[in-house]
Amino acid sequence: MDLGLRTSLVVGILSDTHVPYRMKQLPPAVFRALDDVDVILHAGDVDKPATLKPLEAIAPVHAVRGNVHLQDFSSGGASLPASVELCLAGHRVLLTHGYLPGLPGLWFKGRDVIFRALGRDEKSRFNRRTARHLTARYPRADVIVFGHTHRAYVTWVEETLVVNPGAVCPTRGERPTVVRMALDGGESCVEIVPLDVDLGNRRGC
Repeated sequence: MDLGLRTSLVVGILSDTHVPYRMKQLPPAVFRALDDVDVILHAGDVDKPATLKPLEAIAPVHAVRGNVHLQDFSSGGASLPASVELCLAGHRVLLTHGYLPGLPGLWFKGRDVIFRALGRDEKSRFNRRTARHLTARYPRADVIVFGHTHRAYVTWVEETLVVNPGAVCPTRGERPTVVRMALDGGESCVEIVPLDVDLGNRRGC
């Protein structure tokens, strides 16, 4: 059945898996957290799209590209689309990674590296700024999903629900997370699900 025509759906959302450059494989905790969802959205930094195949055993998967990571020699999954627009249970859903391409993106990336070195936490501010930017760019979306910051974030910007599921790849100072989002007619409910991830699976995030 067309997912847009369904009256209710459970959507699994994840981002920033960084497999295989920073993690060897998707951890079992991801599959437990997303068990029984109707559709899966991946908000970028897949690294190698083939690593999404195991998720397709759970539900249809939609994924977008992330940004280039020179230190990992990763294209961020450049063969994937930059954004995907879907109709899910009557909701207009926009999926994107959330970074700024080109020179602005490089500038903010450098700024983030400097702030981290100085011990300053800019992720909350970056989440808020990205939410404002995306809702202005996609004013007709009911739900906007993005990633990139490695920190989970859920907010409403006027009538638009904005969701960042955080990162699956363990990151200093952050708990790995995914999101389960229930869409039921005109209602939506978001649950941030913490993950127990084996750090032996990590190559360094």
